[in-house]
Amino acid sequence: MIGKLLLAGAVGVPALTTATVAATGVAWVDVREGGQGGHRIVVPVPLLAAELAASFVPEKQLAQEMGEALEHLPAAREVLKALAECPDGELVRVEEEDERVLVEKRGDTLRIQVHGRGGQEEVTVNLPLEGIADIIGEDGRVSPLRAVRLLRHARFSTLVEVKDGDDHVKISVF
Repeated sequence: MIGKLLLAGAVGVPALTTATVAATGVAWVDVREGGQGGHRIVVPVPLLAAELAASFVPEKQLAQEMGEALEHLPAAREVLKALAECPDGELVRVEEEDERVLVEKRGDTLRIQVHGRGGQEEVTVNLPLEGIADIIGEDGRVSPLRAVRLLRHARFSTLVEVKDGDDHVKISVF
C-alpha cells in the first residue's frame, strides 16, 4: 500500500507541477551571443514563480516622484482604453537616413519597432493593451506583481526582440 502511494506521488507531483506551469505560463528568455565563440543562454521562467517573487518586492521602495505626470494618469488610462478599442493600424512612423521607428496597433497589442544602422540594429516590443494601465496605481506607484500578471495577457507572443549585429535577445511568453 505504501509503495503504491509513493509511486502515485512520484508520478502525480511532476504531472501536477507540469500542468500548473502549463496553465499559468512560462516566460522564455533566449540570449544568443554572435560570433564564432558566441554563447547561448536559455532561461525558462514559470510565470507563477515570477508572480511569487514579485509579490515580495516592497512597492514602497519603488515609489518614484511622478510630479505633474501623476495628474495626467487618468487621461493616459483613457487613451489606452480608446487605443484598445480602435481599429488596427499605423499610429506613428518616423524615418531618417538610417533609422526607422514604427508604432502600430495590432489586435490587442501595441507594437513598437525600431530599425537602425542600416538594419544592423532591430528592436521590437509588443505591449498587451489589456491591463497595461493597471501597472501604475492611483498613487503613482508601479506594482511589480501587476506587471508580472500582465504577462498572462501576452501568452503565446514575443514581448521583446533585440538584434544587434549577430547578438540576439528574445523574450517570449508561452
